[in-house]
Amino acid sequence: MIGALLDEVRSFLEDLRSEFPGMFAPARPVPPRAAPPARPRPGRLACGERRRRAETELRETLARRLAFWCGKMDLRYHKLRIKDQSTRWASCSKKGNLNFNWRLLWAPPEVLDYVIVHELCHLVEMNHSKRYWAQVAVWCPDYKKHRKWLRVHGRDLGRGARPGPGSAGHALDVDRDLHLVAQQGAAGV
Repeated sequence: MIGALLDEVRSFLEDLRSEFPGMFAPARPVPPRAAPPARPRPGRLACGERRRRAETELRETLARRLAFWCGKMDLRYHKLRIKDQSTRWASCSKKGNLNFNWRLLWAPPEVLDYVIVHELCHLVEMNHSKRYWAQVAVWCPDYKKHRKWLRVHGRDLGRGARPGPGSAGHALDVDRDLHLVAQQGAAGV
């Protein structure tokens, strides 16, 4: 039914064009729609594949950093999960499950450490009271700077844009970073 109506309209417009050629602009051919590529271009990952690789790498990074911080803070968590939260960087459940946003892979190491400390402190205080923030400050004295970094640059993490100033752009050299954090802790920083 619609097809027949479209044919009538086309016919009517063609008749008008032939009767009044000066009133109509020349017909432009409509380019055919390009079919979406079946596979990502070489050198680029599909969104799902990119996320899976980031999750795997982040899980390995978090396992090492959590082992470091749990040992230092004398705490234990139940499970580690990597998620795609839209409004949170991480969370801690009453059961001691830690959930981290997969985009944290691109956060600078010191910011990632802050997020880890933040969640581990929830194992002691399940709120954001003054006592809770005092506990965070014991383990991460610069936590306000790292919170601000996430507010300013967080939306760029994992989106192809390089994070802002003060960022390594990627948490690659975890062993070096853990060594630096251990040195700072030994120095009483």
